[in-house]
Amino acid sequence: MQKPEFLTKSRFKEGLDCITKLYYTGKKLEYANQKLDDPFLLALADGGYQVGTLALYLFSNDPFAENISIETLKSQDALDETYRRLALDGKIVIAEAAFKHENLFIRADVIVKEGNTIDIYEVKSKSHKEDEDIEIESISSFLSWEGKANECIKSNWVPYLYDLAFQKYVVQKAFPKMKVRAHLILANKGAKASIEGLNQLFQIEKVDGRPKIVVPDGLTSTRLGSPILIEKNMDELIEKIWNIYPVPTTYGPNYNFEEYVKLCETTYVNDKQVFAPITSHCKDCSYRTKAGKDDDKKSGFIECWKNKTNLSEQILNSNSLITDLWQGRVDDLFETGPYLLNKLTEEDIKSKTKSKSKETEYVNSGLTRIERRLLQIEKANDKEAEYYFDKDGFEDERSKWKYPYSLIDFETSMVALPFHKDTAPYQGIAFQFSHHKLYEDGSVEHYNQFLHFEKGVYPNLDFLRELKKSLTGDNGTIFRYHMHENTYLRMIHRQLNDGTCVTSEEERKELCDFIDKITTYKKMDGLKESVDGERNMVDLYQVVSKYYYSPSTNGKIGLKFTLPAIIKDSQYLLEKYGKIGIYGKELEVKSLNFKDHQWINPDFNNDPYKTLPKIFDGLSREELDDLKSDIEGIADGGAALTAYNYLQYSKYTEKQRELIRDALLRYCELDTAAMVFLIEGMMNLENKI
Repeated sequence: MQKPEFLTKSRFKEGLDCITKLYYTGKKLEYANQKLDDPFLLALADGGYQVGTLALYLFSNDPFAENISIETLKSQDALDETYRRLALDGKIVIAEAAFKHENLFIRADVIVKEGNTIDIYEVKSKSHKEDEDIEIESISSFLSWEGKANECIKSNWVPYLYDLAFQKYVVQKAFPKMKVRAHLILANKGAKASIEGLNQLFQIEKVDGRPKIVVPDGLTSTRLGSPILIEKNMDELIEKIWNIYPVPTTYGPNYNFEEYVKLCETTYVNDKQVFAPITSHCKDCSYRTKAGKDDDKKSGFIECWKNKTNLSEQILNSNSLITDLWQGRVDDLFETGPYLLNKLTEEDIKSKTKSKSKETEYVNSGLTRIERRLLQIEKANDKEAEYYFDKDGFEDERSKWKYPYSLIDFETSMVALPFHKDTAPYQGIAFQFSHHKLYEDGSVEHYNQFLHFEKGVYPNLDFLRELKKSLTGDNGTIFRYHMHENTYLRMIHRQLNDGTCVTSEEERKELCDFIDKITTYKKMDGLKESVDGERNMVDLYQVVSKYYYSPSTNGKIGLKFTLPAIIKDSQYLLEKYGKIGIYGKELEVKSLNFKDHQWINPDFNNDPYKTLPKIFDGLSREELDDLKSDIEGIADGGAALTAYNYLQYSKYTEKQRELIRDALLRYCELDTAAMVFLIEGMMNLENKI
């Protein structure tokens, strides 16, 4: 195995998160990493590459014609070219400049050298919150206080600011006689695009498996309209990071910045395996393998926990760990144990649990949060454990519902670079919904759907109009799964009032009243108490959390975990949807997108989401080879928004667009069909408490 060459800024951030990971990073063939997704698809989703390219136009009228970027991926070649350009006279602008000090190496997004000063600019697709005045040069918005005197960086800013601090450290060490300044370039949520189609000017293509931004020939800064990015000097904060703040790491107490850089450098370059203490951070470890996936690779998580807990690999693989405890933070127990769910006691949960949520939320009906955690512990590692279902509690809840039941699901997007004029970075786009109905006589139909992904057309107003039309034909109960639909409707409500969605005053009031009627909201900013609309959507996530638990979900309540579980527990669902000739356009359960589909199929482990056909089944091999996307199937919301984003700026044929359109419609239909299955399953489930 090749010895690691340099500690880069990305490796330093990995070591900052957990120094143990430095040994596993880069060993893709040896250790499973659950976060190793396609970088191209990740780029489509978060827009970082697009923001990075847009930022170049802050420094050059035509950065591609002026050739300000160093394109080579070879470290030494990049260093040689950087230092050659820095030796030139005058103002020098370099994108992807390379710097090295001993075993530390960085590629800076943009640097500007003028006289005796080097300015480093790190470009992030992250933005400030809407309620912050980002024009103010104060650093207070990046800080929090853990006590009256304990000033520290807000946790959500730690990765970004320590990344920049590392870059400045390397550049300053490489050029000690130069004055080095450090800046962040961020998306400004307070700014709006002044041109239509800003996002589409920065098309993402895949070249040799890597994302690349392609811009129109001759694109200049004058064509980009008003700036939507903002620069902030961070030198004051970096000085505190270097000299005052202890490094926010779980590995030992009170490292200063330079000490921790040296520790990470030594650990990584020497390829040392160092085990950090077990903490609550282990809950999100990317090196924890999952059953049935990457079975041929080792688990860094298991190696680490074996070293720290002395538990066998067999036990660690066969038992549920405290990392899996639903909505529970038993932080103290990570230091002392016990580490297995089935070893926790009621006293552990009640005395050690730290949560911002009120534990009394469900005192009147169903399981409290603590009771659900105790139920999870009780059934942990019991292969014979049966499901829990409070049928009386569920039926009492259901007695408040009105037929026909309307089940809705939204697909949405939120991108850094706006698609449309007069919209801000990360302004939400609602481009699709599905609507199923369940009637009192037991009949089911896919009642309505909406999908809008045309280029250059802001869909939110048409989306809301169609949704209103779909839901106002009766006075039945409306259902969502978790908070997503409520959040987006409240966002569109704000857009109607701030002029983003432009319509007549009469329609604006009608649409706002409709949103108020079916959502929960605060009447005024700052109020703690929420108001429920007279037809407020019922959250099936909360219904499940109160009345149903399956050991097979390992505490999780997401729809894609709950659906296979209740299918396993419900003979009714197995019999109804395990047959062909039931679900389709002309069949008993009416569909808008399927001719005849068997949702419950043992060939797909009885998981309906695994039965969705691949997007590009209708393309020839030549067409597939020509298609610059690896999106082979849409089986989750992330893939759906990625497909939508990509279609806004990609050169698809009409045939390819139709295939993706059909896939999006099928996926969203399943989300609301799954909610129907869930309700039907609980209606026909035996009481077991």
